[in-house]
Amino acid sequence: MERIARLDRIGWFHRVVLRVLPRAIAGRFVAPEDPLSAVLELAVPDPAGGAPARFALAVADGACRVSAGAADRPAARARIGTDDLIRLAGGAASWPELFSSGRFELSGDPFVALRFAALFRLPVELGPIS
Repeated sequence: MERIARLDRIGWFHRVVLRVLPRAIAGRFVAPEDPLSAVLELAVPDPAGGAPARFALAVADGACRVSAGAADRPAARARIGTDDLIRLAGGAASWPELFSSGRFELSGDPFVALRFAALFRLPVELGPIS
């Protein structure tokens, strides 16, 4: 997983990830038991130093629509690199670990922001087996 995550430093790989990201995000969406209607914005920094790619995630009626571009008045924002998105999706890192290290940033309405990661089917981090 780490080897794949490091490929993000290659321009063409980063662009491919950005192209498939909307479909991948929508595919991992899990409708919350407690209904949520909110617009979230995901910013993905460019490893080459350019402007971050932005995605608007509209969550409503148990569905998530993802579109490229900045969100209009999002309730919450998240910022994470594609390398860490790959680690997160593959189970090599957990969102609390990335959040506490400053590699996954959340802002905006704290009640919506804290629900952000829980809206997506992510592998469960397993602790050491005793």
